[in-house]
Parts: sequence; structure tokens; C-alpha cells
Amino acid sequence: MKVGAWFKENRGAFAFALAVMLLGSVGYFALGVTDGMGDGAMSGTVDPSVFDGITYKVAFAPDGTPKVFAHAKSNALANLTAAEGARIPDGNSMIVGYLEGEMMEEEKLFEKPGDGLTDFFGIDRIEIGGILTETGTFVDDLHFLDTHDYGNLVGEEGRVYSKMAPDGVPKLFYFLDLNETVPTKFVLAEGNMSGYSIHDLGGGEYYPLVLGSAEAEMMREEKLFDEVGDPIRGFFGENVVVVGVLERTNSSFDMMHVVPLKEDQLG
Repeated sequence: MKVGAWFKENRGAFAFALAVMLLGSVGYFALGVTDGMGDGAMSGTVDPSVFDGITYKVAFAPDGTPKVFAHAKSNALANLTAAEGARIPDGNSMIVGYLEGEMMEEEKLFEKPGDGLTDFFGIDRIEIGGILTETGTFVDDLHFLDTHDYGNLVGEEGRVYSKMAPDGVPKLFYFLDLNETVPTKFVLAEGNMSGYSIHDLGGGEYYPLVLGSAEAEMMREEKLFDEVGDPIRGFFGENVVVVGVLERTNSSFDMMHVVPLKEDQLG
């Protein structure tokens, strides 16, 4: 059933759900999360300076797996900790988050910092400069590059951005406009993209929201929503309806919030 039809047939249930979601969203997006995140989904904090002026590019591997690359200030990256090697990329080197480094090692792409990758998203050769310690945030899935290598990397800029929640947890967003073609591996485990439209609920405008698998799990544990079709008020200053949950990708997309809103449209 389409999301719009669901609301027409369940107006009474919507009123109750709206009240519940309002209480939950106030606690999460206005006051900040204070409870533990549970065993299934982690949420951690990173020094906010890391995201000051940060830019992102998204690129897709040959099999369609999304990869997110970042360029941040060196003095900000100095506030992170390296599990192996360096924590700041220099010329022709890349720093990877903990989970991304673990996955790349499992795929035999490298064995240790100092190993090189060739023909890497438009870069002829780049070394693994270091692997960061685990943060429990989407930083664990990022690839950090210096200015030169970030400029040469073939990917789309302006599509991915981040926001800091009031509790200090960084959140990752992917701008997908209404009626825009979705990426190859953009597969929903729950919901339907037919609901990815503006919804008029009780006279108010609600934007569609698609969640990554890990982010959806965490938000369910925090009682922010239960099922696809649930509304959330005050989501970074806007009202949204959860219209879908992505299949697990083992990438930063598992912690993604997909919205038809650009960075300057969210609080």
C-alpha cells in the first residue's frame, strides 16, 4: 500500500502516532540522546572540529557499492586517533575509517599502511596512510584525502553532507531530489519509493525520509519511529515521514539519511 493511501485509511492511528513520534523526536533532535544505543546499533561522538568546513564526494564501485570520500582540515583531523599508521593524509596517501579499513583488508585490497592502490576512482596510485580508531559513527566508513587527491578523485560533490545532532553525534545525509533516478544499489528492504514525495498530513507538509539500515535500527531503539509510514516532527527543523529503509550495504550508506533537502534547508 502506498504511504498516502495508508494515511487516508488510518487517520485515527496517525493522530496517536504523531503524538508518540513528537515526544520521541523532541528527545532525540532537540534535547539529544542520553540512553545507550543497544547492542545492534552504535552511536558515538567525534570532535566537532572535524566537520568544520568538511566536504564530501560520493562515488560508486564497479559493483554499485557507494563510497564516501572526505576532505577535512588537517588541524581538525589531528583530533582523531589512528589505530595504525598516520591520521592525516599527505600527498598521495589516504586515511580510512576503522570499518572501511577492516573491509578493505578482508577483500585483500591492502595488508598494512604503506600499501598502494592503483586506478582508484580516477587516481593512478594512492597509498593507505593509516586506519583510524573506531568512533561508532559514519566516520568509520569514510576515506579522507588531501586537497590534491580529493580534487583528482572522480566522484560527485554536493550530494552528501553532514549535520551535528544536539547530543554531539554527527549524522550523514544524501540529497536525492523528488522524481530523481536512484543509484544502482539503492535497494529498499522496507517501503517503496512511490512514497518518496511531499505528504500533506493534518494540514502540514512532511518530507520523505529513507534511512540506512543501521540508522533505522538505532532510531527504532530510541522509539523515534516503528514502521514505515510513521511521521517524525522536528527532524533537524523539518517534519518528515519515514518512507523506506535501505538494505544493508556495509558502507557509510548504512548510517545515511536520504532526503530531498539540501544542507542549507536543514537546521
